[in-house]
Amino acid sequence: MTLVDILIVAAYILASILIGIWFSKKAGQSKDAFFLAGRSAPWWLIGVSMAATNFSVDTPIAIVETVYSEGIAGVWFVWAGLISVSLVSFVFARLWRRSGVMTDVELTELRYDGQSAAVLRVLKGLYFGAIFNIFIVGWVFLAMYKMIQGLTPFNPIWILGFLAAVALFYSASGGFYSVLVTDMMQYVIALLGSIFLAAAALYEVGGITTLVTKLNERTTGTTDTTSFLPTFGEDGTMPFVVLGTYLTVQWWANKYADGGGKHIQRMLSARSERDAVGGSFLYAILNYTLQIWPWILVALCSMVLLDPSEQSDSMQVYSKTMTKVLPIGLLGLCVTGLVGAFMSTIDTHLHLGASYLVNDIYRRFLVKGADDKHYVAASRVAMGLILIMSIGLSISMDSVVGAWKFLLTFAGGAGATWIIRWFWWRANAWTEFSGMLASGICATALQAIFPDWHYTSRLLVTVAVSTLTWLIVTLLTPPTSDEQLVVFAKRVRPGRMGWGRIYDLAGIDRTKDIGVLGRNLMSVLLGITFLLGLCFSIGQLIFGEVFSSLVLAMIALVAGLVLYRLEQNRVSIEITTKDHEPSTLEKMQEQI
Repeated sequence: MTLVDILIVAAYILASILIGIWFSKKAGQSKDAFFLAGRSAPWWLIGVSMAATNFSVDTPIAIVETVYSEGIAGVWFVWAGLISVSLVSFVFARLWRRSGVMTDVELTELRYDGQSAAVLRVLKGLYFGAIFNIFIVGWVFLAMYKMIQGLTPFNPIWILGFLAAVALFYSASGGFYSVLVTDMMQYVIALLGSIFLAAAALYEVGGITTLVTKLNERTTGTTDTTSFLPTFGEDGTMPFVVLGTYLTVQWWANKYADGGGKHIQRMLSARSERDAVGGSFLYAILNYTLQIWPWILVALCSMVLLDPSEQSDSMQVYSKTMTKVLPIGLLGLCVTGLVGAFMSTIDTHLHLGASYLVNDIYRRFLVKGADDKHYVAASRVAMGLILIMSIGLSISMDSVVGAWKFLLTFAGGAGATWIIRWFWWRANAWTEFSGMLASGICATALQAIFPDWHYTSRLLVTVAVSTLTWLIVTLLTPPTSDEQLVVFAKRVRPGRMGWGRIYDLAGIDRTKDIGVLGRNLMSVLLGITFLLGLCFSIGQLIFGEVFSSLVLAMIALVAGLVLYRLEQNRVSIEITTKDHEPSTLEKMQEQI
């Protein structure tokens, strides 16, 4: 990197600091302002912010690792997630926005009651606020460390420390306002940088035709690096059962089954139910169809451009390709994009982790009567602690993809419980508790005893054990009280399927919900069709298959138009937090 490149990165860092200072007064006004930007975010800002926090520095590294080991077909590990995100967009986004909670963990005491709900809230606050967030921030540090090693001769530790301090400053001072605004700036720079890098790498290779020819020359057995679908068989890149697991199990058996904390936080910050839906689907378009192809192209080009010795550490391939093909200025822009991606993920998880620890543990159980300024100050302290612990954990990690897959398996068995609680009144706090506990223990044991097992094998065993566990526990433990279920049903309106008895107790007109689930599922199917069509239309166009690209584009267009019409005719149930009827537990807390 030259002085020009470094100045471009410095300008971005300065802008992030100024944004934090600009929003500091507004963010300190209340908990809602600090954690949810006053619940005023528009759909386009929500969608871009979701995409920005997913466009982390670890993501291109993970895609490169995957393409190196399994070819383009290996990316189905990521693409399978578009099933889940479509379901979240057209089903769960509405439910989350109606709930009016501050964090997804807070939903625990809206959905359940009694001591078991309180214990579960503490467990999930620690589970997500500490374990998951620290784990995620840790592997992001690992990814950035590897990236810096390939870009500069300077000590990565000092650079990482400085960037993390900046992210901590603006997110702690400007609250969620600064997170959303910096995410917008970060995403535009990061996306442009990745596109420029892919174009420069492809130009350096000699074009797509030359790239495919050279890749075919290095292909062995039946493996086809550029195939969008797995090549099954003994020499194939992916067994059939692996792809089947991605498409039938992984998309729901994971932490993000009904949204995932960082995305739920953005849905809750939406100014309306429509904004929550629109923002979530915009994220799906950006994340699963647009930004992923530049990373794939860089991975493929690096196989041709870099010497075998430079490819020995696949976690440094992306940054080494940058320094090899980008001119002065563009290298600075691309590095700025990666710095922004790193800081976007850091600020999100610091903010999210603090919201769990402060709102769901500290405020709920330890210090109940303080004012909002006290809780905002406590949140800023919590952010610093999370950052320190994450840096310590990153030292013990050695693979981004490995960390990704272990975390998915760790929570995979509990994924079904986070879906079923919305659609079956009989689920109780012990359902989630037993699912989470069984999943974590099983995944950890399998990782220790059978480290050579494929990720999908461990996932299937974990899901099977956990599902059997939480089903038995649910049927052996008492259900949530009818009074609490009525409060939940009135506020969230989950639908009459699975809630008919509670709807009758609550006096909710069931006829208004007739066909709602069917329309939601139709939107989900149309969304999946649109996303897959658009994604592979872009891919086919990149590889010169114009006719098939046009066919896929037409399919995506038709699905998109029908989806738009269906969603435009839908009437949203807009419920603000002031309209919520407090639960018995909330009334008791106020009296105490």
